[in-house]
Amino acid sequence: MTMRIVTDSTCDIPKQVMDEFAITIIPAFINFGEESYRDEVELSRAEFYRRISNLNVIPKTASPSVGIFRQTYEQLAAQGVKEILSIHIHSGLSALAGTARLAAQAVKNVKVTVVEVGQVAIGLGFLVYIAAQAIHQGRPLAEILKILKDADSRTYTYAALDTVDFLKYSGRVPSLVVDIASLLKIKPLLLLHSGHLGMDRIRTSARSLELMIERVKKLGTLEQLGVIHTHAAERAKQFLEQVQKTFNFSGSIWLEEATPVLGVHVGPGAVGLVAVRAKTN
Repeated sequence: MTMRIVTDSTCDIPKQVMDEFAITIIPAFINFGEESYRDEVELSRAEFYRRISNLNVIPKTASPSVGIFRQTYEQLAAQGVKEILSIHIHSGLSALAGTARLAAQAVKNVKVTVVEVGQVAIGLGFLVYIAAQAIHQGRPLAEILKILKDADSRTYTYAALDTVDFLKYSGRVPSLVVDIASLLKIKPLLLLHSGHLGMDRIRTSARSLELMIERVKKLGTLEQLGVIHTHAAERAKQFLEQVQKTFNFSGSIWLEEATPVLGVHVGPGAVGLVAVRAKTN
């Protein structure tokens, strides 16, 4: 395969899919004070969630350096790869795409195309998977980019949070909104679509799960469907059963624990529903 995909650890994708399409994931960094760990390399998901449950200080995330991205691209070139499609979350939400673009400009022995998409976690995983399938089918780069852009516009991520504490420190939602939600003991329901992050304030966790299903049902026929959680395996499994009963979905429904890079921003106990709406003629 002369074209390969590179993404980063904000992406959640089943290992068998990653192995099948030889997808390379560059780990972001999780910083606990002065201690810095490569996501999923030096810090497992289990250890991450164990540590944040015992900490008063919320960790922070950091993008890999330009040098790390460049080294990854050059290693793939040394393996005979001629083109790299580097897929990352929108620059309005993360610095990853900008860093990747600087590295791509510095690499001379392989063509690197950096693509920004509006999704993270399983949503990003679905987009990477769709692009990987297009590469496997032998589609040219220009067509793959169109496929990716179209799929991005049809991908929706909903997440019902158990706490607002991590969201406040992430800076992704105005502090006043988070403070009000905390004061009223309201559960945030996040929506990520096309790089835009929104939040509804729901009274109960049960209602948040119901509302996610209601909103995804309104999307109509689905191309991809997945359940994601942050250290809430049992709750996610129960929700998956509810999703399976609700949707007449013939494909495989992904079930993934979210990358710690996402867990830093939403905290433990979150459950989400991710869908790619089918194309309409």
